[in-house]
Order: sequence, then structure tokens, then C-alpha cells
Amino acid sequence: MKPIFNFLFLMAGLSVLAAGCKKEKALTPSPEKENVYGDYTLPQGNHPYDADILQLFQKYNTMFLYKYVAKDLYYQVKYYTNGIYDPVKDSTTASGYFDVPANEAYVGQQLALLKDLWLKYYPDALMKAGLPKKIFLLDSFYYAYAGPGKPTDNWPTPQDTYQGPDFFALTWGGPRITSITAAERYAYKSTLNSVFLSTAFSKGAIKRSSAFTVLTNYTGLTYANFQQEGVIDWYRRSPDADWDAFMSTIVSNTYTQLTATGGVLNPAIDTKGIIKKKYDIVIAYFKATFGVDLQAIGNAQ
Repeated sequence: MKPIFNFLFLMAGLSVLAAGCKKEKALTPSPEKENVYGDYTLPQGNHPYDADILQLFQKYNTMFLYKYVAKDLYYQVKYYTNGIYDPVKDSTTASGYFDVPANEAYVGQQLALLKDLWLKYYPDALMKAGLPKKIFLLDSFYYAYAGPGKPTDNWPTPQDTYQGPDFFALTWGGPRITSITAAERYAYKSTLNSVFLSTAFSKGAIKRSSAFTVLTNYTGLTYANFQQEGVIDWYRRSPDADWDAFMSTIVSNTYTQLTATGGVLNPAIDTKGIIKKKYDIVIAYFKATFGVDLQAIGNAQ
């Protein structure tokens, strides 16, 4: 019986091999539109500004979304989660963040504002390398505490922007944009540019200059001497955090403010002139590397 068993085993093996060698069907593309970054596709509507959003995606590989899923917005939100409002009880039953999606009638104006205060300042290559994958366009975004009534009744703390692990949440996509003040524009511009520069730095699109770092002995800092040693923020006194602090400070202040009484470039604070040297290095780095004048951003009203 043994020879018959071996013969049957051989025949079974040849059958499997023949099946494996059978010619596969040619691959054909799926007729459905491929989703980009999960469930999102562009355009999201048929507004005139949808073409603008599509152009931004083609330039930066980043999606500007005015329709979004809440779970994506609150994914890995630092320290807090989204709050809960119970309309039946008319009570904010859990503290946390609350979002108001952009009003589609104002998204075009919101995009124009973002271009004017932020996007126009940087070359496409830096934007593409430094932006997150998604930008959620909101009317407003704020933190509120638990208590009776709506979240807006419970000590809301509004934020112009929020920086998530792979997204920005940007506000002003609502009727209040039509009456934005000069001070509000400047504050929004400062935050937009600071958040972007910090993100681009963390992604490696911006590099810290070694010439900047060697000017400060970071291991010998105390609360009494950190400014004279060239650090402008006690809470950001590591080399990377220090570079980040300089970028955000420059785009958030005019040169007049920086050099005035109380400004970090004023001799009363910069007693050794180290802050000015580091400031000059940051300014020179951005001009040489990207053709960007950070102080021009800070000066713009």
C-alpha cells in the first residue's frame, strides 16, 4: 500500500501547484472615488471657495475641512476631551472642549483671512513640509466647565486655534468675522504663525541653528539669570523650546515692542546683548533658508 499512498500524495501536490500557477485576472481600478485621509474627500460642497480649498490641497497636501467628524477633532486632545451638553436637562454635564463648526456662508471670508494673516508669508515647500494633514475650519472653539445651562454659560475660554497631533483647528468661520477688530486680527495672526512655526519645527522642516545654541549655557540657568544668559521664557529654557520661543515672540510683536521698555530686546532686560545676538541669528536663518522675514510678520498690522 505504501507505493499507492506515495503516488496519491504526489498527484495531490501537482494539483495544488497547477492551481497556484493559474493565470490571475488582470487588475482593474476601482470605479469608486478614492478617499483621502480616511473618510474625507474634496470638494466638500459646491461653493466657489471649494475650488480654492482644492487648490490649497494640491499645493500643500493638506485638507481644509469645513465638514468634519467630531471624533477626528477630539482625537488625542491634550489634557482634556470634548465636553458634553445635555439639551434635555439644559446642563453642561461634563467639562471639556466644545466646537462650533464653520458657517458655510463665511468660509470664503475665513480662507481669505487665513491667506492674509498667515499663508502668504511662507514658500509652498515649507508649508507642505510643515503643515499637518488636516485643518478644521470652525466658527469657534472653547473650553467650558460643567454646570447648569449651555457651555457658553459656564466660564467658556475661547481659543483662536488648537494644535492637535495631526491637525489644526482654526476659528473665525462665522458672522463675527465681518466685525473683526484690528487687535483681534493681530492676535489671530500671531497665534496662527506661532502654531505653524512650532509644528514645522517639530516636523523637522525648520532646523535650530547651532550658532544660536552655543550662546547660552542651558545647564547653568536660574530664575535670576535666565534673561541675561539669552533665554526669553523661563518655562521654555531647553535649546529646542528656546528656539521655539524666539520664533513665536518675533511673529507676535513689532520690533518697536521688542525694543521698548519691557521688551526682550531692551537693554534693561538684555543686559549682555545675548538675546539680540540670538534674535539676529533666527532672523538671518529664516531669510537665508526660506526667504522669510519673521520680523516683517511681527510688524504687520
